[in-house]
Amino acid sequence: MASPIRRPVGDALLARQDCPVLVLEGPRAVGKTTLAHGQLEPAGYSYTTLADRATFRFASHDLEGWLRRLPRPAVVDEAQLLADLPLAVKEHVDTLGPGNHYVLTGSASIGRTGLGGADPLARRATRLTMLPLTSWEVAGLPGSVVDLLFDAQIQPGSLPETTDEDLLADLAYGGFPPYVLQRGRLSRSRLRERVASDTLAVLSTSALPDMAVNPTIALDTLDALTRTPGATFNAARLAQLLDFDKRTIDRYMGIFGRLFLVHWLPNLATAPANQTHTRAKVHPVDTSLAVEALERAGVDILGTREALGQLLESHVTNQVIAARAWATRTTSVHHWRRAGAPVYEVDVVLEAFGGRRVGIEVKASSRVNPADLKGLRALRDHRGLDRGFVVYTGTQVRELDDAMWALPVTAFRTTTWAERQ
Repeated sequence: MASPIRRPVGDALLARQDCPVLVLEGPRAVGKTTLAHGQLEPAGYSYTTLADRATFRFASHDLEGWLRRLPRPAVVDEAQLLADLPLAVKEHVDTLGPGNHYVLTGSASIGRTGLGGADPLARRATRLTMLPLTSWEVAGLPGSVVDLLFDAQIQPGSLPETTDEDLLADLAYGGFPPYVLQRGRLSRSRLRERVASDTLAVLSTSALPDMAVNPTIALDTLDALTRTPGATFNAARLAQLLDFDKRTIDRYMGIFGRLFLVHWLPNLATAPANQTHTRAKVHPVDTSLAVEALERAGVDILGTREALGQLLESHVTNQVIAARAWATRTTSVHHWRRAGAPVYEVDVVLEAFGGRRVGIEVKASSRVNPADLKGLRALRDHRGLDRGFVVYTGTQVRELDDAMWALPVTAFRTTTWAERQ
């Protein structure tokens, strides 16, 4: 089902007309094609898709000639299907004048494995990631929640209450347009069937023509990851659990990343040169995947507070990661875990240019306790923190400490708590 919602990431693309190539990547069924037709074509872009077999054959037979004949500026959808396309685009735009000439969209990463692993579009392309719909987008709110978390004047007060049942429904339907936009017509049982079928289809298709994927191994590995959303990745432990080789786990982790099925948040406490997936927190790209996998395994999510808390953390993480694409402030996203005794950690840390940081701790509780601030305070003491938030299921926006607030999860679908400065 096509999303009627105008996507702010499309506006972010249109604002980057100084870049020769724009790359819009993201998982299947998030609305990239709908965005191309609804926002880019009206702005003067032509549209073609390599998912069309005839188009793919023409492009494969004479890539340079096919590229030259496209009316520019041009959108090329499912660009990842033709491995030689990024290099051909690079060589073509080098002969053209300034301005934007191509938008390449794909449901798998585009051009990051050519030239011996280098990106042929380096210094010629801006990459944006389009993720499942956020609560912010569904509510039709202006701007980005990321900018508000950094700079808005926080307004104490009360926000709408959410029950555990309503929260679980939000998590189950997630943000993929075919699910969330049919929430009133799609039953929970039918939703579970759709999520399972769609996930298997993604793992069974040729979205990555340069890489063979075994759907059974892929699904088993993805299930193990999504049933512990927000866990620290440990390839050896996962390999032992599934009776797979550790190299197989690492390989499929890379595949999931290229297919935009998971996010991994590196640990801010670890030097960038030493970062590995093992030190990262792994979240499903959408909570619908995790809820389906957990319920298929027989987990009573409402009766298992830990599971509900893990899902809520993934939900908040996904809201923030998606909103970074159209925020005015450029940020990187991490988690923070300081080993030792005691262990301190913060679920999400946004770091802006210049070193400003916002920390977010997530609690599946209607109350905030003083202990919930210990990770944020430790991060402030050890690395510096401009603002901290404890996102919880209660209703009150209130200051807990200097520049630290309790923030209801419903804040991600309203702006009443934030006054723009």
